[in-house]
Amino acid sequence: MNTVDYLAFPAIVGTTGQYNNMRKLWDGQHYKYHMDRMHNTKQMVDNTAPRTYLHCHLKMKKIQMEQERLMELERINRVLVCRIALIMGTKGGLDNWNKYQPKPSVNADLRKRDLVKISLENQDILKKINMTKSVYDHKTWLADFQVTRGYVHRLSKYPEQPRSEKQNKMLNLV
Repeated sequence: MNTVDYLAFPAIVGTTGQYNNMRKLWDGQHYKYHMDRMHNTKQMVDNTAPRTYLHCHLKMKKIQMEQERLMELERINRVLVCRIALIMGTKGGLDNWNKYQPKPSVNADLRKRDLVKISLENQDILKKINMTKSVYDHKTWLADFQVTRGYVHRLSKYPEQPRSEKQNKMLNLV
């Protein structure tokens, strides 16, 4: 706190003697008056805790979702209890029969007709393949090979070693 605020006569230069005592007395009175006023003033800044609102602390949606989850669990538990009671009440017979009957297909007739058509086409193609004469003639190929072999034998510097029957069979040479 600044001392100038409560001094009765602020002194620029310090004085001595009887005026000094009187000045201290007046300064003390002014200081007491100043301090009384300071204690009686109301604060200008609100430093109390902020107001709390219920919706900030109590989350209703969370509570509602928790209740719904618990209701769902209770429902599932009731269903399970009913099933267990039914199982306990029976004598242990077989209860897993499969009663599923496949539904008739809407396009079954169309698919059957297509299948018959495709199989007939396949049979026609097979007949055509079997009736055609092959263009490959392995006898002509063997004769050409023998002629080419003769050319190689005449042109080679060293004569070819005769092969055994086993090697000829492995090479399919007659």
